Parts: sequence; structure tokens; C-alpha cells
Amino acid sequence: MARYRADRTRSPNHGAALMIVRGVLAVLLLATSSAFADAPSPFNMSTEKPAAAPAQPEPGSATVQPAPAPGATKPAPAPAAQPAQTPAAPAPASAQPAVVAAQPTPTQAISRRYLLPFENMVFSGESTQRAWTLYLTPEQASSRASLNLGYQNAVIVAPESSRLRLTINGKAVVDIPIASSDNPSALKFPVPAGLLHAGMNEVAVSAVQRHRTDCTIESTYELWTQIDSASTYLSFEDPEAGRWRRIEDVRAIGADAKGSTTFNLIVPAMEQTGSAAPLVRLAEALALMANMPNQSFEISEQARGMPRPGAVNVVVGSASEIAEKLEKLPEGAQVSPTSAIVDDPKLGPSTVVITGPNWQAVEQAIEDIARPVDRPVASQRVVLATRNWRLPETPMVLAARHLKFSDLGVSTQEFSGRRLRTEFNVGIPSDFYANAYGQAMILLDAAYSQDVLPGSHIDIYVNDNIAATVPITTSGGEILRHLPIKVTMRHFRPGDNSVAIEAVLLTQADATCAPGATGLQDKRFVLFDSSELVMPDFARIGRTPNLSAVSGTGFPYNRADYSLPLIFERTQPEAMSAATTLMAQMSVAAGRLIPVDTAVSPAAVMDRNAVFVGAIPTVPSAVLAELGITSNVASKWGEAVASNQPNTDTTFDEWRQKLRGSGWRGQVSSFEDWMNRTFNISMNSFRLLPGRDPDFTPSNGSTLLVAQKKSPTGEGSWTLVTAPSPATLQQGMRTLAQQDVWRQLGGRIATIDGASSKVAQVPVSSFEFVETEPFSLQNYRLIIANWLSANALAYALVLICLSIALGLATARLLGSLGRKQ
Repeated sequence: MARYRADRTRSPNHGAALMIVRGVLAVLLLATSSAFADAPSPFNMSTEKPAAAPAQPEPGSATVQPAPAPGATKPAPAPAAQPAQTPAAPAPASAQPAVVAAQPTPTQAISRRYLLPFENMVFSGESTQRAWTLYLTPEQASSRASLNLGYQNAVIVAPESSRLRLTINGKAVVDIPIASSDNPSALKFPVPAGLLHAGMNEVAVSAVQRHRTDCTIESTYELWTQIDSASTYLSFEDPEAGRWRRIEDVRAIGADAKGSTTFNLIVPAMEQTGSAAPLVRLAEALALMANMPNQSFEISEQARGMPRPGAVNVVVGSASEIAEKLEKLPEGAQVSPTSAIVDDPKLGPSTVVITGPNWQAVEQAIEDIARPVDRPVASQRVVLATRNWRLPETPMVLAARHLKFSDLGVSTQEFSGRRLRTEFNVGIPSDFYANAYGQAMILLDAAYSQDVLPGSHIDIYVNDNIAATVPITTSGGEILRHLPIKVTMRHFRPGDNSVAIEAVLLTQADATCAPGATGLQDKRFVLFDSSELVMPDFARIGRTPNLSAVSGTGFPYNRADYSLPLIFERTQPEAMSAATTLMAQMSVAAGRLIPVDTAVSPAAVMDRNAVFVGAIPTVPSAVLAELGITSNVASKWGEAVASNQPNTDTTFDEWRQKLRGSGWRGQVSSFEDWMNRTFNISMNSFRLLPGRDPDFTPSNGSTLLVAQKKSPTGEGSWTLVTAPSPATLQQGMRTLAQQDVWRQLGGRIATIDGASSKVAQVPVSSFEFVETEPFSLQNYRLIIANWLSANALAYALVLICLSIALGLATARLLGSLGRKQ
């Protein structure tokens, strides 16, 4: 300090000069750092997967949009004519405030409405779109709102020729370049006033993606953009938007940050004998009202805390039973059936209360909720209610029918890329029986330009299985007018079915792949919405066991004209939660409430349909034996750790490749595989009589088992859902209730792997027919045709017998006409 003062004394202007020098150096350093920040990052073509979503602050906390990382490509602003689509520019890093992790108030906790019905939505390929509906209350629709969008894309997606677009009720709210390969983006957009309305709102997301450098067909499979559900939501400014006012507002429950919907049923008298059936009926009604794809129910005597988005607390019981659960009972609860929405300090806002002076009144209140969403058992559905996760709603095909693509949600599309894929959905009834011989047809209206080369082709997929291929063999372009494409029906199943049309286009320009060729906009292919799907007449008869019919339409329980026996351990909340979730899921599949009887014993259901739910130690041994489950499964299941078990499918494929062609057994296996792939003929087709199914033992890696078989007297169908313990039963049923897992049910037995949620099936080797339609010669002709097609040996024997009969008849006829000696 002394030296510094001496220097200042020696040179009075030295301090000012030093300050000037320091200022110049600071300016130079700032300019240098800005230049480095604006420099593009090196292009990385390494193998990648969708990154995990960034951590999200709690609802109601202050949020800050992160500054872009150095080298990150910033989204280009939207055109000036669309100010609502322009995201707010992030402030410089030095000026950004810190994130304040404020605790949300109960109202703030539910004023966020997540947009996606699933945990993640990945758009792959060059052109993809998805639409669904979002139910909003009047308070939400009238509130000022903003849309938050989180996404990330593959590094090979070219931002200059790729766009992401989101519309609400037909108006674009987001229209930006796809440019978030380095880090997940979290963007915010204002929602125009008056765009949202009470009730159903249509949301559509589309992605057009092009590769940076590669023009091959294979490169289109590397294109992806992932929308993250945790950071994609509507936020409402009005505090009233976070409160429900009416029972109908349950439709606005939506999903949480992981795409799941949870109903927490608080029932102080849950162990009472008379409470189980009304609770199941309430759960079915709530599930039909919400109609979300991933719904589950948790039943307990005590509250589990404040609700979050995608969850609701439902208090059920007589007024005296629930008085201590609530700060104040709804008005009239002690004198008449009451269903109300209350804001309770203990359970949070928008708590659903269903009560009355006694349980008879509670049942009446539940019936008042259930009546508007139920339908008669004899009524036929025109569509499957899929609007909350897919639009348009899936039309039901019950007989021969022509369906235009325009009615299936497929619009006319002009395409300039390399691989166009578009999908639509059709519904098939539970008694569909045409998988062995039936053929649908697509009458295709399309055109391709003169740039498209021979070797291109159009493929048809049914439920992700290839069903038909049409090669393009001529050059010079062509208009295809109602080109008939036969589609095998072997891959159709009861319920919702996806049909995809994929055009794979080869051109000389793609073979050359000059710089900028991936972004060319010259149209190569057009698919017209005047194309048609033609479904033929098919056989109508039910079969059991058939778990795919359970997941598709709730068959055979959707057709029962009596209360379905539902047998579970009422003293275990986990078993009750699992049984309630199962029946709610089947009701959504059936499109109606399925009445249940929970007071019946297993000995009284020998001749009826029945459903058993419980941990394996509580399942009667007679039920296990009837369903083909080993008797000692209770002592062996769940002993080992799932992660230590080898993957059976992988190991089998490895050994089959190793032994392929070695010895006569390998030759037979190869021949059998070829016959199955080429002609859909397996060794079971050559059996005259089906063999007995061996008893099944679940692997230790599986956490849930679903089995079905005829009842002992053959008059009904029994279905069992079980797990090693009550806790794994509840968790496994919650996994099974996820839409993508539920639709994988099939065969006579299905198990769910606890680690991967993968479903393994045991195929049906023998089944029983279940009459579903009045007798008609036409239907029985189709039934016999399908059965003979599936049983080649029986068909051959019938053909031989008919040939012998024809020969004998001919010989006799010729003998009677000949000249006698």
C-alpha cells in the first residue's frame, strides 16, 4: 500500500491511466468471449438416443428459461404475422435471476395442465403427426393461458428444412424450426385469447424432418424429435382455473408429468362387505368419464396428501364415516345422497365427496354419477372412444364396409421426401374370427412423379406387422386410381387396430445426394384421401381363452347380462386397488359399466363368468389347477432376482442361429419357420385333435400373471390376475393399465416383466367357441371356412372324404346308365 501511494504521488495521472487500460482489456475480453460463444459447435454424428428431460420445478415455483449453451442452434423466430408463435428471447446469463424453489399452494398445484396423454411422444421419420382432445373446464377456458413446450431432436435433423408445429382447435400456437439437438429446449408461447373453449379442444402436433447429409432410405429411420411430457403443458393465470366446480369437471383430470392418471379413493369403511361392489362401480364410472389411456385406482382408509396434476382425491362413505376426514361435510350429506366438489384444507381443492346418511344413499349417489356414462348391454358401438389419445375416434367395423381415408383422418398428402408413412385406425368386434382366411382390401388413389425409379414400393402394415407390398415397376410417373391391394387379416385383433401405409421412394437425385438435396421441395408422391379401406364380411363367433378380446373390448364380460363375480381379498387394500383398476380398464375397453358381485364364493361360480384377483398365496388351488397353473407356484414364484434371469428369447435366437442347418432337427425347424412366414402354416395346423396344454410356471422375472380358461362346467370364462405378493400385485396392475402394455395382452396366459414392462404370451392351442350371433347359414359358412383354413389336416381329410364320395356317386351313376350284359 505504501508503494502504491508513492507511485500515485510520483505520477498524478497514473491511476486514471490504469483505469483506462483495465477498461480496454475488459472490453477486449468481452468481445473475445462473445465471438467464441457465437462460433458454431463441431458437427457430431455419433450414435445417440433421446436425452432425458431436464428437471422441472414444482408447479407454482418461479421458472427461468435457460440460456442456450455455447454453440447451440437457436430457434428462428416465427414470422411477424404470427406473434403468438415467437418464444421469448432468453436474457443474458449474467442478468438471469436464480430459480426460486417456492412451495406451491394447493391451487397452484393443479393450475398446470399437462398436454400429452403419454409419458413421451416421439415423432420419427420424415413426416409424422398426432392429434387428440383435451377437456377443459369453463374456468380454464376463460383464463389467460400460456403453452410450455419441451422437446429435443436427433443431431442429424437439419433445422433449415425441418419444422415442428402444434395447433389447438385448428390454429397454430407453435411453428418453429426443429433445432434442439444439443440440449432439451423449454419454450413458452402465449395462447391467443378466445382460442380455448369449455369442453373438448383438439390438439395436433406434426413434425417434418429432413436429414442433414444423407439421402438414403435407411437414414430416415434415424430422424426423431421427442416431446417431453413433463415440460409440455398449459399454465393458467386465473387461480380459479385450478378449481373444479362440478362433478363433470372430473373429465378435466388429464395426466401427470409421466402421462398417468390416478384416482385416490379414501374409504374409511373399505372392509365392509357391502362397500366393495359400489366402489368398483364408482371406479368404472370415473374411468369412463375421464377416459384417459393410463388410469389406475388406489383405495385406502387414509388420505395420501394433496393432489397433483393428473390425480384427484375421492372421499366415499356415509356422513358419519367421513366426518373426521373432512373439515366440513357438504350440505345435505346427512339427509340425502350427495355428490359434491369441495375445497378441503386436509385433502386439497377439488376433492370429490360422495356420501349420504347411509350406504344405500351412497350407492344412489354413485348411480347418479354412473348413469350418464353407461350404455345398455345390447346396444352396439359405432366408434371406440379414443379421442383423448387419438383422433379421429376409431370407427367400429361390424360387417362388410367401405371406409374412405378422409373419414379415417387421412387427408390428401403431397410428399417430397424419401419415406412417407401415414396411419389410421379401425375397430374390430370381440367375436372377430377371420384370421386364417380373410382378406381386406385397400383401393389406393395415389400418384408418383417421373423422378421415382422402379424398385420403389408401397407397404401396408397392420399393427406393425407387414401385410402387403406393392412394387413400383414402371418409370416416368403414374396415377394410381383405386389400385386394389389385398391385405391379409391375420394380424387384426379385437378392439383398436392400426393400419399404416408406407411409400418407399427411390430417385436418381437421392443416389447422387448433392449438397442440399435433402431439403429439396419437389413433390414426388401424393396420397389422396379418396382412397378406401374395404372390409369384407367375416365370421362372428367368440372364443375362449382369448386375452386379446379382454383387452380389446372386455369380452366376454362386456356381454354378460348378470353381475360378474369378482373375487378378491377385501382385507387387503392392494388387492382391492388392483381389482378396481382391472375392472375400470375393462369397462373402458367395453365402453360400458360392467356390474360386479363381490360377495360370491369361488364354489358358486362353476358355471359362470368370473374374475379372480389376488396375490398367489390367496388364490385357491382349485382355481390354479383349472387355469393350468402349477400347484406349487406360490412357493417358487419370486424367489430369484429378475435382473439375474437370462433373456429367453435372445438365448433361443442365438442357439437357433448356431444350430441352424445342423442335423435333421435343424432342417425341420428351418422348414417350419419358412412355412409359418410364407403361408401362415404352423405344425399345429396338422394336428387333428389339440393336445393338452402343459401346466405353466411363471418366471421369477415376471411380476404379474394374467390367465384365462373355460369354467369347470364349460358355461363361462374364468380370468385370473395374480402376483407373488400384494405389493407387486398393485404395482403390476398399475403397469398393466398403461395403454401400450394393456394392448399387448393375448393368448391364454400373459406375464409382465417387472423390469422392462415387456409382455410375454403363451399361445392358445385349444379353445371353445362362444355363441354371440343368431344362427345364420352365411355366418356358419364363414366360421367353417376359417376353421378349416386354420386346420390343414382336417381340411385335407374332408377333401379326401368328399373326393371319395364324389367318386362313388359318379361310379354308381355311370353304372346305372351303362348297358347291362
